[in-house]
Amino acid sequence: MTALGARIKSLRNERGLQQRQLAEKADLTPSMVSQIESGRLTPSLHTLGKVAVALGVPIASLFDGQPEGSIVVSRRTDYPVVSFDGSSERWAVLGAGLFQGKIRAVVSTLGPREHGVTTEKVVIKPGQMKLFYVLAGTVGLHYNGERHVLETGDSALLDGGTSHGWENLGSKPAQALWVILG
Repeated sequence: MTALGARIKSLRNERGLQQRQLAEKADLTPSMVSQIESGRLTPSLHTLGKVAVALGVPIASLFDGQPEGSIVVSRRTDYPVVSFDGSSERWAVLGAGLFQGKIRAVVSTLGPREHGVTTEKVVIKPGQMKLFYVLAGTVGLHYNGERHVLETGDSALLDGGTSHGWENLGSKPAQALWVILG
């Protein structure tokens, strides 16, 4: 079971819901809820939103739940994975990236010659800075109408409230670390 699946199951149990009841409230099939909870299915961000609404919690709380004053070691195999409808982009949410109930750091993987999600799908406040660091590949970072080509090891610091996105310019998957600062 993944950390994300375990968290959803825990929240469902806290509310006294059966998988079938959660599925009805989220407009999903009971099989899909079962597969998400067991880690056999990685839900899209849209599906996670439906689950969060059905559970009556903010979407970020699906990745929360650690007591204050503790250390949480996150293994690579346990990172919650978020996908987006209509995009090959996948986010591995880093455990250390959780802060005050918000996702703060993700490793994003993008298929060959694919474009990542647009900023409209990932809301951030103007003036809130993002660090973009290329872990693997050659990518185009689109910012305020311009494209900047970055290679493995290159980074950019940008205002997250300004229109931005990225694309994989290569023939192999590319990876980038996104960190929201402040």
